[in-house]
Amino acid sequence: MTTIDQIITSWFNSGFNGAAPAWVGNLCLILLSIVLAIIFSGIIGFEREYNGHAAGLRTHILVATGSAIVMMISIYGFAAWDAAHPDAVRDPARLAAQIVTGIGFLGAGTILQTGTGIKGLTTATTIWIVMALGIACGSGNFVIGALGTILAFVALVMMRKIEETMAKRNPIIVLLFPSDKAVLADLLSLASQHNVKIMYTESLLIDREGEKAIQITLRMKHTRGNSNSLFVDDIRVFLKPLDLKYTINN
Repeated sequence: MTTIDQIITSWFNSGFNGAAPAWVGNLCLILLSIVLAIIFSGIIGFEREYNGHAAGLRTHILVATGSAIVMMISIYGFAAWDAAHPDAVRDPARLAAQIVTGIGFLGAGTILQTGTGIKGLTTATTIWIVMALGIACGSGNFVIGALGTILAFVALVMMRKIEETMAKRNPIIVLLFPSDKAVLADLLSLASQHNVKIMYTESLLIDREGEKAIQITLRMKHTRGNSNSLFVDDIRVFLKPLDLKYTINN
């Protein structure tokens, strides 16, 4: 079965069905691959840039463009070697496999551990995705690249709205305690007494008026009763935090 991408690449590599020299068509195919890699990755990178992430538009475009170039070198860059060794078997996918490994290290650099939380996982994933888009464009799989871009962008934008909607139902408590006071076990004990479910915790060591303090953030599961409010009241009475902020997002 002949795919749309095969028809496109064949048309370019044949010099537009003989209308031009084959090298002209191949050059145009290479340019098309790079341009599409830039466009597809730019869409994903724009979403990251717009939301203020460290790896933004330029990073995503460079990753995809580099991946496309390496893939095209793997396919077209060994023509002289192929001509000299007609019986040899060469696998263009070997360089693509190295790209996947290399981008893994780059993506890991965007992941940060903050207290008990982790940030940057989505950005690391989008870097990995634009690498795949670059490989798709570099190998002439333009339809796969286009569909992948659309689905990835929908996941980033639409799923963000769903996540925000779900998160608004979960109250957040931000507490401040002296740095030498161990309170996490007491907090969990109080939560258990009130049947409060803690979905997320984060602790940070911060400066407060020249002294060290522990800032603890708790995201609780939404409940219909007043157990969350009673939990907060008991924190004030028994644990006596330096500061307490209770936010209910409706």
